[in-house]
Amino acid sequence: MPEPATERAFLPLLAGIEIENISSPGGKTWKESIDTVSLQPGYQRCYWGRQVENPSVLEWLIDWDSVDAHKKFTADPAYGPFAKHIMTIVDGAPSLYHVNLTPHPPSAAVSSTSSPVTEALTLYFPSSISSSEQASFEENFKKFIQALEKHAEGFRSASGGWVVEEVEHESVEGKGKAFFAALGWESVEKHVAFRDTQEFKDNIGLLRDGPKGIEVHHVKFQES
Repeated sequence: MPEPATERAFLPLLAGIEIENISSPGGKTWKESIDTVSLQPGYQRCYWGRQVENPSVLEWLIDWDSVDAHKKFTADPAYGPFAKHIMTIVDGAPSLYHVNLTPHPPSAAVSSTSSPVTEALTLYFPSSISSSEQASFEENFKKFIQALEKHAEGFRSASGGWVVEEVEHESVEGKGKAFFAALGWESVEKHVAFRDTQEFKDNIGLLRDGPKGIEVHHVKFQES
């Protein structure tokens, strides 16, 4: 049976675009784009929101039955008009990849009804990482989440997994592997406060053992 996958897309928005206001031109385009995707075979649900630290960047997570389900949409005649339409609100080329997240769906970590803000954590590894090293990191990630569940005030939920495609990042030579995790929090302030605790300092080494680079920011997702 095909493995469910989550598409993670980054869209740099044009200045002044109000995607949150569906009565505005940009908001209407955005709603129409979501409606188009939601009609595709294999579509499950999606979540979207601006990066807190960089509000001009929109992140769009789309749950699919499989990577192939999304690829079938990109090969469909309807995709061209869809892409052309969404480019009217985008400033520059979007980028995307797919992630096999556990648990799937990641709703508890990325839906505003359960997690008002999401810590988007991406860790980059060299392409030479072995399957045993990947498994070891997965165990460390589980231990880190267990520490959050036990000690972190305001922590809600988490979902994480390996990116299907190899990706480029300044910390690795050429293309490498990446692990993406969505960690739901009550607020950005709760996350920042936890980073000042001894429990964080005692456990963060679990995530720093292996990756060559780490990126963290926050997104206020809403589910569609």
